[in-house]
Amino acid sequence: MTKQIEDYVRESLVGEAQATALEFVAFLRRNNIEFYKDNGSCWKDKIYYWLKFNGECVAFIAINDPDEPENLWTIWSNDSAAFCTDIMDEEIKNNAWKHIDFCGNCGSCGGGKKKIIFGKEFNRVCGCTFRLDNPQWGDLPFLKKMIELCLTKH
Repeated sequence: MTKQIEDYVRESLVGEAQATALEFVAFLRRNNIEFYKDNGSCWKDKIYYWLKFNGECVAFIAINDPDEPENLWTIWSNDSAAFCTDIMDEEIKNNAWKHIDFCGNCGSCGGGKKKIIFGKEFNRVCGCTFRLDNPQWGDLPFLKKMIELCLTKH
């Protein structure tokens, strides 16, 4: 039997991290997000999932990436026009701005680019736009909103 992401979460995370991850995964499933486990050369033998809606990637999840031992799990958004428009919820905007994925010179985004994110301009933003390392329960409203916005753009 093939392991599901929930199996990896239960095996790899404990306490609040596990509860947060399971709630986020349940939210994704309720919203018809498909989980595609990437076993390509870069992600071989890692727990790395593409999150897809109608065949298009909206986000990524890694669990216990051995290259980042300080991170139990990480979520990246995919780049989306949904993040360019302003939204009214100040708490979501402020949380989003705390989690902008600025270029770390890894080579994947070519140095980042200027982006307007929820009405505010930022420089050197990675192609993924947002990155959350070790998200906690309080990050769930932002994570869910990030996905909901991507779903409405399809």
